[in-house]
Amino acid sequence: MTSGKCAVLGLLFFVGLCWGRVEPREVLLVIACPHLPRQARDECFALSDNVREQHRQLDLAEIFPGDYTLRVYVMHELFNYWTLLDALPHLQGQTRLLGARTEWIIWCQHNTRVSSLRGLLEQLRRQDPMELSFHGHALYDSEATIIHHFSNYKDPQWFPYPMLSAGVVFTGVLLRRLAEVVASNTQNITLRSDFSIDASHELARFIYDNISPDPHAGTPMSARIVLKSASYICPTFESMRAPEIPNRGPRCMLHAKPEEPSAGPPSTLGHLKERCVYTTGSHIYFAIKTCAKFHKERITIIERTWAADAQNRRYYSDVADGGIPTISTGIPNVQTGHCAKTMAILQLSLKDIGEQMDIRWLMLVDDDTLLSVPRVSALLSCHNHSDLVYLGQRYGYRLRAPDGFNYHTGGAGILLSLPLVRLIVERCSCPSAGAPDDMILGYCLQALGVAAVPAAGMHQARPQDYAEELLQLQPPVSFHKFWNSDPEYTYRRYLGGSLANGSAPMAAYKDQATAAPLHLLGLQPCPDGVGLLQEAGLESSGKHLDL
Repeated sequence: MTSGKCAVLGLLFFVGLCWGRVEPREVLLVIACPHLPRQARDECFALSDNVREQHRQLDLAEIFPGDYTLRVYVMHELFNYWTLLDALPHLQGQTRLLGARTEWIIWCQHNTRVSSLRGLLEQLRRQDPMELSFHGHALYDSEATIIHHFSNYKDPQWFPYPMLSAGVVFTGVLLRRLAEVVASNTQNITLRSDFSIDASHELARFIYDNISPDPHAGTPMSARIVLKSASYICPTFESMRAPEIPNRGPRCMLHAKPEEPSAGPPSTLGHLKERCVYTTGSHIYFAIKTCAKFHKERITIIERTWAADAQNRRYYSDVADGGIPTISTGIPNVQTGHCAKTMAILQLSLKDIGEQMDIRWLMLVDDDTLLSVPRVSALLSCHNHSDLVYLGQRYGYRLRAPDGFNYHTGGAGILLSLPLVRLIVERCSCPSAGAPDDMILGYCLQALGVAAVPAAGMHQARPQDYAEELLQLQPPVSFHKFWNSDPEYTYRRYLGGSLANGSAPMAAYKDQATAAPLHLLGLQPCPDGVGLLQEAGLESSGKHLDL
């Protein structure tokens, strides 16, 4: 055989080898990380380091599957969206993280834990990567709830949605399809609401409504894509302690970690003590919004539950009632919105606080909000009251639009550092007296560069509106609404409180029961702010998700 023929055959053999070589399959682990609080950010990097170390140990032991390559990314390094739907276009677009070879995506939050990377990868090898599917710990509603836009109100208990903090696994084909649908932003997309409330349920519902196993054919309801319950993804660490049952599936590889408690004096806080300041109810000013028609119905419940722990509490109403007492804001009551009233309350509260050096925080709450003062105090202990701090249960409005913004919903309670209260009074205003106060506040603060920091355990609705696994993840801090529930039972069972026989004595306060009306609509407006709100229609209470 001539040397030329040998060279040709050798080249063909080499090409054949290259053609037959299979590129490693890619697994992308994304950690959705809030920029604040610092503790959550630290947990994100600790999770990233832990997964990388598990990967390194598997490589050293030569047991890491050779047909997999693993990439780990902390999401806030790239962009800062707290809902997966909003992050998707960036995953596939400018960041190019979601590529054609990405076979699996493991979506984690700051408090997700990977107990066994090896076990997780072995689970993925048993699943079909070409199926349009996603896997997680399935949550279910016990009844139709407003936080899920009353979805499936006729039969709410059938629809599964993932517990995001426990981790969710997506096939690459599903997430790429989902990213394309979201990025297209066509009129054919079914979007239940402009509000982002529960990112987990809204994700599952969006997939169900908009992604078909066969995009070229009509799909019957029975063939829609729903979450697959995965036995290797568990709600908590305690769930994985049970021994594996033969023929019943593996133990947990992913689980959620409860939020680390921060209650108690600094000496009890371990590694957190350097950044924590012991906080009690005496450091918090509770500004409670009420109106004449609810004085007897709602204030009585507050006085029998959490009022005993809230020495610095004031009831702000449309009328002065010396028997409670309430302080008049001078603002007529409206059905929804309450923006002018809230701004009046903040002004009056600052005047009432005056030079009281012990008060560090203001909590704005509704008269049908239940809360645990000790847990609120614990929550605040590891936030710096000298900074501009804005805490609560975070919602979003039109997050995919250029004028979208985050805000803390009022019913759960809104926590503000005193420097931030002063900034709000100076710089924020209402486009109308009945505009939605919590949304206007969030929009103004976003324009001023103040982030809406989510606080675990604060709830805009009642306990029955949330999956039990979520309520067990960390001690609840607050709930909202008394209707169709027993608020005193809720306080005892979920907020760890005991009932008082009578009201606790209120701290002395100045004679403000007949405060003059405040002309709030003439305050300095947010920069570049209110115009967009008016265009979006937020000055109308009709846009307010009044829970």
